Amino acid sequence: MASTLNEKLSVEFMSRVIPSASQSALTMLRRRVHVLQRLVPIGLVLFVVLYEVGPADWIHTQLGNNYHVLAEILVYGALGPLLAYLLLHFLDRWLEERETSELQSQLLAQERLRAKISRELTDDALQTLFAASVLMTSLKSALGEVPPQTADALRDTEAAVDRAIQQLRDHLQT
Repeated sequence: MASTLNEKLSVEFMSRVIPSASQSALTMLRRRVHVLQRLVPIGLVLFVVLYEVGPADWIHTQLGNNYHVLAEILVYGALGPLLAYLLLHFLDRWLEERETSELQSQLLAQERLRAKISRELTDDALQTLFAASVLMTSLKSALGEVPPQTADALRDTEAAVDRAIQQLRDHLQT
């Protein structure tokens, strides 16, 4: 019974949950990277144009060539590493989000599958116990007079089956 449950879980989980969850997460990640591929070059071009037209020209005319070269080294030397850091930071955050959402999706799918299998197993057990209870009742009436030990054992078994049926019904209702 346990091996059947494990087989059902692994087959359904592997075939249905993982490919779709990882495909959608990868698709979303690819979209975000494509957006960055478009925005970063445009942003860099705008930054360079604004810097060269504004502060770079002013520094060159007001402070001289040495300060102009120093300012460009500082601006471009800081801008490249800063942009690389920001891009890697955002990419890392997106990857973490992807991994987290993928894990949550897998756990949710596993729990749904376990709940489904649990309902099926509980329903099967309830039907089997009910059939056993009906069989014991019919045996009790068909046998007529039975030895007291057999009657006690039959009554105890019938009570145990009725308790199990009630517990399963209570479990299904919660």
